[in-house]
Amino acid sequence: MSDISNKYLIVILRFHGDVLLTKPMIDNIKLNDPDGEIDLLVYKGTGSILEQEKNIKEIIEIDNASKENFFSRIKKEIKLWAKVRSKKYKYAFFLTTQWRVVPISWAMGKAMKAAVDDKKRRKKLWTKSFSTIFPEALENHIVQRNLSALESLGLQIFKRDLALDQTHLEIEYKALSNSFPYLNQDNSYCVIHPTSRREKKLWDKEKFAQLIDLLVKKNISVVITSGPDQEEINYVSEILRSTDKVKNKVSNLAGKTSLLGLAALIKGGKFFIGLDSVASHIAASVNKESITLFGPSNPINWKPWSDKAKIIVRDDMKNIEVEDVMSLVEEIYP
Repeated sequence: MSDISNKYLIVILRFHGDVLLTKPMIDNIKLNDPDGEIDLLVYKGTGSILEQEKNIKEIIEIDNASKENFFSRIKKEIKLWAKVRSKKYKYAFFLTTQWRVVPISWAMGKAMKAAVDDKKRRKKLWTKSFSTIFPEALENHIVQRNLSALESLGLQIFKRDLALDQTHLEIEYKALSNSFPYLNQDNSYCVIHPTSRREKKLWDKEKFAQLIDLLVKKNISVVITSGPDQEEINYVSEILRSTDKVKNKVSNLAGKTSLLGLAALIKGGKFFIGLDSVASHIAASVNKESITLFGPSNPINWKPWSDKAKIIVRDDMKNIEVEDVMSLVEEIYP
């Protein structure tokens, strides 16, 4: 079957959240072409949230930045070009505009290739390297921009939902429940993910601590999470040191879940509170009520892709108050 199936490549060289937001593209490709094979080309580690998705054939990983010498890097790039050429893709979608993707496109030969527009990339070297150029998001959501990439090469859009495979979420939640039995005992918990890689997206630690105390007083258990980096784990510890330390109501799972495990954890809770990060997009992907705090990012482009997502937007995160968050909590969990 693989010799006669159409092959598709989605190139998304950014962060975990950006990779997750390609899921509607993947689903629509399958609806257009049920026998088609879909690969992702991503930075190393950023595709983990989709590694169990049945509609993905292969996740190809490359380094974001390398300390290797020039010749070692070129050797790896040539190997990548050869791999891409051997795959014989029919369609490719380039969702980011690094010059690095141009020789990848050349290696694909006669494939139909769509690349996103960028005012810094309107030279012939860029525009002539692809079959078509589709518009950047502008006043649309990134999911809408991604779906327009499919339309630019003649594919139809049948659904616009962002939804992870439920089967693997159930497996992950069962594993989490075995490790942390209290999840089975009380599902009236919310998940708070207070960390971000960008400092400008962070909210005050003291305000997070105050928020946790108010949630506990409302008889809501809190599960607090973070990524695996020690800096994020330490950040969570600092928040918890400022709380009232109601141990049976606040659980620290910082650094203890995979992204898929985080998705299962959020799905099993009542609602989610977080920042403009992959965790908020994960909450949308499991159809969970959520509150996301926005600072410097454009919420039109990056709001969680869900009708159940509520957002608070300020030019400076310092201007978001605990009362702003609790008022939305009251709407979700009266």
